[in-house]
Amino acid sequence: MNKKFFLSTFVFILLISSDLPAKKKDKYQEWLNEVNLIITDTEKAEFKKLRKDTDKEFFINLFWAKRDPTPQTEKNEFKEEYYLRLSYVNKSFIYGYKTGTATDMGKVYLYFGNPLRVFRQDPRVIIWVYPAQPWMNLAKETFTIVFSAVKTDWVNRDREKELISSIDSDGYVIDRSQTDARVMQAFYACRERFLRNPDLKELPDYKKVKTSSPEPFEEKLIQQVKSTSQDSVHIPFEKKILFIKAQNRSCYLTFLFKIDPGEKSDAIHKNLVFFGRLESSDHSYELRQEKDLDKEKDYFISHFGLPVMPGEYRLFIGFHTKDKQTYSIKTDQIKVPNFWSEELALSSLIASCQVREEKPSAKANEYDVFSLGRYTLLPRFSQEYTKEESLNVFYYIYNFTVDSNEDCSLLIEFELQKGEKTLKLNPKKRKQKLGKEAALLEGTQIPLSALPESGEYKLTVRVTDEITNKTVSRKLKFVLL
Repeated sequence: MNKKFFLSTFVFILLISSDLPAKKKDKYQEWLNEVNLIITDTEKAEFKKLRKDTDKEFFINLFWAKRDPTPQTEKNEFKEEYYLRLSYVNKSFIYGYKTGTATDMGKVYLYFGNPLRVFRQDPRVIIWVYPAQPWMNLAKETFTIVFSAVKTDWVNRDREKELISSIDSDGYVIDRSQTDARVMQAFYACRERFLRNPDLKELPDYKKVKTSSPEPFEEKLIQQVKSTSQDSVHIPFEKKILFIKAQNRSCYLTFLFKIDPGEKSDAIHKNLVFFGRLESSDHSYELRQEKDLDKEKDYFISHFGLPVMPGEYRLFIGFHTKDKQTYSIKTDQIKVPNFWSEELALSSLIASCQVREEKPSAKANEYDVFSLGRYTLLPRFSQEYTKEESLNVFYYIYNFTVDSNEDCSLLIEFELQKGEKTLKLNPKKRKQKLGKEAALLEGTQIPLSALPESGEYKLTVRVTDEITNKTVSRKLKFVLL
């Protein structure tokens, strides 16, 4: 064959090849590669069975929702932090043929983030120090992960800089002989641990909650109370907290405030800015709302709320006038109940003497603990009533059992106690088709004129699931004037 012809043909083929479109990348395979260290084997197998792009997109969105620490909000803090760490890992850990998440250091960084401190014990050993997490079941406040250099042939053994350079080019692996076994267990458990909402079957339906982060002035007050553990009160106030089930495995908590300005009543102008923070080992929530005040007796009341995940929290809550000249802030510990377990549960008892029945409002998609179905209650902080009034009490029942026909069978009992005296009211029975996932809204009205005497009473609402024979109760104190 003519050599000249062969060369020209070869060049021609190369030119044609260069004009061919590059093979289309499979974005779904790329996504699988990105989440390889946090996706479970079951999820991976399920994803690989999907054929339609719409199904794959739904799976990916649900995958992140299951790992979202605050699934009741649109922001997914876990996803944001994960991709920040992934980007850092892919750029920072490059050891020969192993890079990014293929390296032990990359895996540790992806799981635990940036270490508090880094020590180079000697040229071959690096130690990363992290703050311990409560779920890790460690006695100490910090834990360490020890990395040792991989075996490498290096020269100039007496020159430390070249030794370190040689090791850094080949990388480090976790030294299991020097790393606490419980830390290694936590390391291997991260993949499952990140599944915060494993039972989610549908994408969360986000409701708008009008809250925003505290401003610098408010942040300063929070930090002051946090560091001193001392309340700072210009205007006395009290709070009550009500709990009902929200969406996306959260609980909606409502703060009901009683504000007694006394001589400073002119300063608040019937309008205040409420602010605060809820903190736990797993979650943090900011809150800030400007609210009008309602008059009750010789003080003002107001209420607002937000959805949060179940757990124990340190609370910082307060308010200030618009000019920031007058403010109050307190700290407290609260426990948010879990209405999403399989255990029979009752919401807080929501009581009022004034109830309006009205059509569902335009705000039906927003939370308001005092809007219950077709009823709207007028909040009352004092829980003090006269004999001319009736006490209306509402509550939700959660996690009851249904039979094969999806019928529930509930016994609801009421007990009034005053001192040593106990008065039982007529019980209710509920046997109706509801479905396993339903929440039952119930209520009762107590004509207070029927009570024998004035004073403090304690109302107990007791619900028994007659299918499982499990019982749950809530109590409400009120005063008959």
